[in-house]
Amino acid sequence: MSDTERMLRPQGLFQQRRPGPDGQFGGPPPFSGGGQFRPQGQFGGQGQYGGQGQYGPQGQFGGQGQYGPQGPGPRPWPGAPEGPAPGGGSRGWRPSGPLVPAVTAAVLVLIVVVAVLVSMHGSNPPASSSGAGSTPSATASATAVTEQQAATQLSTLLAQSGTDRTGVIDAVVNADSCKALPADAKTLAADASNRQALLSRLRAMPGRSALPAAMITELTGAWQASAQADSDLAKWADDAVSHGCHKGNPSDPNLKASVGPDNQATNDKQAFIALWNPIAKRYGLRTYQVNQI
Repeated sequence: MSDTERMLRPQGLFQQRRPGPDGQFGGPPPFSGGGQFRPQGQFGGQGQYGGQGQYGPQGQFGGQGQYGPQGPGPRPWPGAPEGPAPGGGSRGWRPSGPLVPAVTAAVLVLIVVVAVLVSMHGSNPPASSSGAGSTPSATASATAVTEQQAATQLSTLLAQSGTDRTGVIDAVVNADSCKALPADAKTLAADASNRQALLSRLRAMPGRSALPAAMITELTGAWQASAQADSDLAKWADDAVSHGCHKGNPSDPNLKASVGPDNQATNDKQAFIALWNPIAKRYGLRTYQVNQI
């Protein structure tokens, strides 16, 4: 038997007991006396690890045993000494007491701290690099550039309208004099179609919202009325071709039908020009008169 085995086995614990003369197992029980194993057992006279045992005057782990007055936990195998084996081992020991709740509480505290830090970081969005430096003058400048660009695009449409208007005036004068009636009818019909094309381009023009809404409304009304008037005048010229022309046929129904839209177009053009010309002067663009658009 090795020294370690002899050290770990209390005297008589694993020895085979023989029956006495009466057939009973006699002798004192293996665990008797005041100590855990024996009064003068292998580990001291006052309990497992106390007294004057093998491991020093006060036992290996002090006079009250390894774990205090009540001693260590249960034995890992029958007959084994309670608590750690000699030499500092930890046979059969498991965490107990407040250790697990303490670890759980620490983990919860850590989770709460991380959540708070993440929340604080997310609640502070980065400051805009341009917001602090923007001024009312800078905003006004950006608005002016947008208005200028839109006005420049509109000036292109107005120039096309002015070119068409010159041809319309010449065609009406000729038809009233019964001259070149077929060409006059064609010119007037083409102008009516061109007005509709200008209206489509005006509706799709980028940046039109930067211009005064009232000005766009007046121009839209003027071109719609002009398109209707030109269409009526084209039919008037066609009637002169078909039925003959006498001093411009002033009683022709299509000529009379053109009067209302033509007056409406004139009124809308005047309102538009009153709003357009100041903007045109501001950006160096062309100004117009009523009969030029």
